[in-house]
Amino acid sequence: MVVLIKRYRSIAPAVLLFSAFLSGAYASKKGAKSALPLPAAEGALETPSPADIEQNEFLTRISGIALNIVSFPKQTVKHVPFPSAYTLLVKDVEGKEVPGMPITVSYPASRTDDSIVYDEIVLTTDENGRIEFMPEVPTSSFNAVVTFYPTPVNSNPETVKAARAASVTAPYKVRTDSAKKSGILYVFDFDENGRALTNSRYILRDFINSGVRSGNSPIPSPNYLNQSIASLYKATRAIVGDSSGFMVSGSIKFAAPSERKDDGTYACTLVADIVCIDMQNGAVLYKTRQTASESGTSQYLAVEACRKKIASQTVQAILYGM
Repeated sequence: MVVLIKRYRSIAPAVLLFSAFLSGAYASKKGAKSALPLPAAEGALETPSPADIEQNEFLTRISGIALNIVSFPKQTVKHVPFPSAYTLLVKDVEGKEVPGMPITVSYPASRTDDSIVYDEIVLTTDENGRIEFMPEVPTSSFNAVVTFYPTPVNSNPETVKAARAASVTAPYKVRTDSAKKSGILYVFDFDENGRALTNSRYILRDFINSGVRSGNSPIPSPNYLNQSIASLYKATRAIVGDSSGFMVSGSIKFAAPSERKDDGTYACTLVADIVCIDMQNGAVLYKTRQTASESGTSQYLAVEACRKKIASQTVQAILYGM
């Protein structure tokens, strides 16, 4: 709520006396048609502008409301409609439904790798204080949220901040449809000295546990990590043909050498640089960089815990980003 500040005009007593003297002098002259105007009376209030009135009414109205998610749909797959709509209920401070309130819905619309673009739509609550939001058929994968908040009456930062403070969110999950086909993994773990080891067994495990048919690349050498994606695709395609839907290529390296902390435990931070490739045409479907940190009672345990964590994190990013 915003309280209007009453503004007063302060006028020195000497000015008032001089003004009164002049007014009397002019009024006493024969034929005088008018006197000098008197200044505004002390204590007069400035009239608030229509915009101020509108803003204050809005802030007062939303100060006691509550937005509640009644229901939201389960996750869907890219290019498949959501199974149901999002339902929101708006109540006032007394617990009564609020009809006729504009609500802004902010939802994921598109993405470029890990950068998500949001669209907005304004819906108005019905006589029961409810709105229903049915998203369009998603053309991208997401693991994000839909946000609902009272539609601000202007772009004043105070207004927008108050509206956002009343917001609620619900999950917006769209899994990639590329995972319907089998995947090829060409993701190598590296040691602390920067040497490639083997394909990440934890990424393979997490893909399989997520219901995605996956296997390691038929190319055992990490040499293609230093070549173009087109070269890797061509070499892999020559071996497997069109039997797979996608390939995941990349590396998991140490961000810095693991170190012993003051409490005797060890800390490890890993970075995964990943590219997902369409095995039908070689197009890049998705790129991501993931970072994870873990600790353990030994250097080995810290590294293993971190490899597991970054693998799970990377697989989830691919399934909801590719």
